[in-house]
Amino acid sequence: MAAPATSPLGAAGPEHAPDHLRVITFNTAAGNPRIKTAQRAFLELPFYREVIEGRSEAPILALQEVGSQQARALKHAAANGRFRLVHIQRPGQGNALLIPQRFQVLSRRSRYLIAGQLRGIIGALWRAARGRGRPDHRQLAELRMFNEARLRDERCGRVFTVLNTHLSAEADLRVVQAREFFGRAHAARRHGPVIVTGDLNTRTVEHPDLLQARADARVRALFAPLKDMGAAAVDPRRPKIDYVLADGFAPVSARLYTGDALQLPGLPTAEVISDHYAEEDVLRFA
Repeated sequence: MAAPATSPLGAAGPEHAPDHLRVITFNTAAGNPRIKTAQRAFLELPFYREVIEGRSEAPILALQEVGSQQARALKHAAANGRFRLVHIQRPGQGNALLIPQRFQVLSRRSRYLIAGQLRGIIGALWRAARGRGRPDHRQLAELRMFNEARLRDERCGRVFTVLNTHLSAEADLRVVQAREFFGRAHAARRHGPVIVTGDLNTRTVEHPDLLQARADARVRALFAPLKDMGAAAVDPRRPKIDYVLADGFAPVSARLYTGDALQLPGLPTAEVISDHYAEEDVLRFA
């Protein structure tokens, strides 16, 4: 089996440094009919268990395409008080942040990217009317959203903001949604360090489709001064579209959960559990 792609970028693990923290972003594929993992089964994965059981080094877990069954199971698990759940849903799926008990939640919000959605639909339909491409009508109908939480790390006292989203795969929608979402992220930067997580549907390498390639470049241009904390964690089997970006932090290590690093009963590898790899990054406050 393939080993998890791992890139040590600095010091030892977070258990040895009070200013280190773990962040995992993971798309759990509720929207892909080819993925047969039961949504409740995701709660048995090891990094979910760390959060649910209140372990001291549990990661901040940013999830996309969270199905309704998984959402209900997470809400039930959050009732034990060992973590806080920040969740938003549209029909069929949603996004969620799982915040371990190490972090005090100072504020939180979850919103739909309505303005970006409307502008993106208008742009896509206008492009189609001019004969410059056919929009993905399914994507046009999918309302996107984000989670945001302002946290205090009770281990070192630092305050920061974490945001989570899942942008559209349709080029026009992705660009305007990204502008709206990164506007929120850059506004949060005025108040301290920021972590941006999620499935941005934006490649780091050239897309073979010119329209998609241009959209990718326009979204990437919105990142700065946020930096990719997992730039070294790549796997050639799947193009990178999932990110942990940050400002006010430095990378310590990065890994992808590939091959038998993730297993569930009847699902022996990460490749069949989801169509995305979970990315884990260890960060330290800069």
